[in-house]
Amino acid sequence: MIFLDLELKDSPGELLKALQPISSAGANIFSVIHMRENKTRDGRVPVKVVIEKLNDNLLHSIIENLEKLDVIVAKINEKRKKINLEVVVVGHIVDTDVLDTIDRINEIGTVVDLDLTMPDPIAESSARMRITIDNEKLKELYDEFDKIAKEKGLLFIKSC
Repeated sequence: MIFLDLELKDSPGELLKALQPISSAGANIFSVIHMRENKTRDGRVPVKVVIEKLNDNLLHSIIENLEKLDVIVAKINEKRKKINLEVVVVGHIVDTDVLDTIDRINEIGTVVDLDLTMPDPIAESSARMRITIDNEKLKELYDEFDKIAKEKGLLFIKSC
């Protein structure tokens, strides 16, 4: 058996949408546990799905299709696959092309939320970014933070 921990948007139809790629692949679903009362910090609903053992290619295809539907695959067989990271960025964020910064981060992970505070147009600003990323790409993301910080004079404060 394969145990998948998914995180779904809290909207009608999201559970059905998340089960579709599993069903379409012909995988047998043994159990679905919808944990509405345990929402994540970003308001997503955790769902545990137990499916039959599959070959790696089929499992990889299912995961890709889930992620295309904005379903976060947080764990596979209790191994954390995705993590949610919060980062505070300080500096001239807008002036140094915030879109470029986001695009560079999105090549490694996904910026899912950005809260920007600009007290004055010429003063430094700060932003809180929430990023969803594959656990194995965390070092690559931290290296990219260092590159961006040096190029743009920004400070990245990472959560643990």
